[in-house]
Formats: sequence, structure tokens, C-alpha cells
Amino acid sequence: MENYFKASVLSLPGYGAPPQEAPAAKLNQNESPFDLPAALKKEILDKALTLSWNRYPVNESPRLKEALAAWHQLAPEQILLGNGSNQLLQTILSGCTEPGEKILCCPPTFSLFELYIALYGGEALLVPRLPGSETPQAEIMTAIKTRQPKLILFCSPNNPTGSEFEVAFVEQVCDVSRGLVVVDEAYAEFSTQSFLPLLKQRKNLVLSRTFSKAFSMAGLRLGYLMADAEIIAQWRKVNLPYNINLFTELVGLTLLNHRALIEQQVQFIIRQREWLLAQMQQIDAIKACPSAANFILFSCPDGKALFAHLKGRGILVRDVSGYWGLENHLRVNAGSLLENQLFITALHEYYL
Repeated sequence: MENYFKASVLSLPGYGAPPQEAPAAKLNQNESPFDLPAALKKEILDKALTLSWNRYPVNESPRLKEALAAWHQLAPEQILLGNGSNQLLQTILSGCTEPGEKILCCPPTFSLFELYIALYGGEALLVPRLPGSETPQAEIMTAIKTRQPKLILFCSPNNPTGSEFEVAFVEQVCDVSRGLVVVDEAYAEFSTQSFLPLLKQRKNLVLSRTFSKAFSMAGLRLGYLMADAEIIAQWRKVNLPYNINLFTELVGLTLLNHRALIEQQVQFIIRQREWLLAQMQQIDAIKACPSAANFILFSCPDGKALFAHLKGRGILVRDVSGYWGLENHLRVNAGSLLENQLFITALHEYYL
């Protein structure tokens, strides 16, 4: 293999996808418990029948960019679309990272950050932030001023901890950084804060969003970046052409016209997240972390044994014990009423 692949690929563990079987409760991938209503699916399918599937889509999906720009009160030139926000993270790194350049992130965080940093030959500057702890503001600022990273990668709300970076602090980071400050806001719809207002004030701020979580589109892959138009213009050069297919574009446009339905579902998920947290906090053996996302991180005395117990009852959660500093930690996302009740009942069986 040494003759075929570069060393950074050979040394990578790769991304480990969790089980995707059909259990009694699938709470391991931070998905929405809501599929699209049958009537809305039919409306979309009827429109899909009118499309010419033998023709390429219009490159960069201008109609979808215009709709997103209108929603967020931005110019279409400030939007870049991707086949999921994961693909856009690859675009960010491929467009900005030379071998040896420094990139800052705060583990435990989204696992693809460190994977892509290694893949493109960057040097990861790691400033740890354990669950339940405050943002290490002084340490981050010192690392920025002394090491001058080319990129800063934040995830807020953070996966897998559910914690957030303070808006005022990110504003300060933008002011002292000579590089780009990228905030992955995959779970923004479940939070009470947003960094969107800062976009007009800080040219080096970049926000990443996805339709996979709040918009129930994990199976169709749609994400987007928001940034200054000059920044987006550079990434357009390295972004994959025709990366949004006709059907994904159609579904995205349709859902933007049904945002009231999406907001109703988001509020349900937030209520279920808080119910799960309250239930879990009643179990002495578990330490559950408050979350601004659609999931809850929790620690327990023997994480792998509990994981096996839950799986034996058809309940899938995510074992995140391989993340930095998260030994004996699991992550569960808020699901349907039945899924959440099955999960709590299984916890009671194990601990009470």
C-alpha cells in the first residue's frame, strides 16, 4: 500500500460509522425522529416526475442559494452548497491547508476535524474542552496569538458534548485571528443562539449549516456554508461541480417553503431533549450533560456494558468513549416519544 497511497491516508483510522440497522429505538446518529409527511412526499415526487433526469442540474443550484440567502438575509454570493456539510468541510480544508499549516480545534469535538487536518497534512493545535467545563478562553487566545493558525474550527453546539461557544468570545477570536474562523452550526436550530449576526461584522467568520438534523434530510445530504462573498468565491474554485442533485435541490426548496412544520418538529425535539435530561438526572449512576443540540452526552461507571445492555434491547446509542477525554461516555439523541421511553425504561432496568 505504501506504493499506492500517501502516508497521511495510511496512518488514518478512517471514519467509523455506527450501526444503521432498524432497531426498536435508533438514537445513535442525531437524526430527526420525523420523516416527511406522506402528503409532502407526494407533492415532491409529483414535481420530480416533471424534471429531466437525463440532464445535469444547474451548477451550484442558484435557486436554492437564492432561497437560503433570502431566509438568512444574505446575498446569494455568500452561500456555498455541498453534498452534506461534511463535504464542505473537505472543501474548506482542501482550499486552505498547505502541509504543516496549523489548524486549531477543541477536542472532544466533531471527529472529522482531526481526520481532515491529518489528511491534508496540517498540524492540529488541540485546546481541550471537557464536557461540563467552561470555554478555555485564555488558552485558545494564547494559542492563536503565539501559533497563528491558518484555520480555527469550532463546533457549536458541539458534537458530542452539546456545549456552545459564547458569541462574544467567537467575536474576539475573529478579531485576533489572522486566519478563518469556521463555526459548524449543524445543530443551530436546537439552540437559542446563533452566530449569523456576526457575519456582517467579521469578514473572516464562516458558518456551516446542514439539512440533515432539523430538516429531516439526513438521507439526501444537503449542507451549506455562509461567509463573505470574497471568501466563498475562492472556495467555489475547489468545490465539487454539480454536487447537488436534482432531487436534493427539489426537496430543499420545498422544505424552505414549509419552515413552520420544521419549527414545530424542532420544538418537539427540544422538549424531548429536556425530558430525557430530567429523567437521566434522577439516576445517580449517570452524569448527563445539559445540551443545546438534539442529543445528550452522559457518563456512567461502565459505558461499554451499558451500551451492550441497551443494544440487547434494540436501543442504539452512540459509544463515544474513543473521543479524547470521554472514557465511559455515551451519547443519545432525542427521538420519538416511544423511543425515548424505551431508552429510559432500559436505563431503569440496568441501574434501579
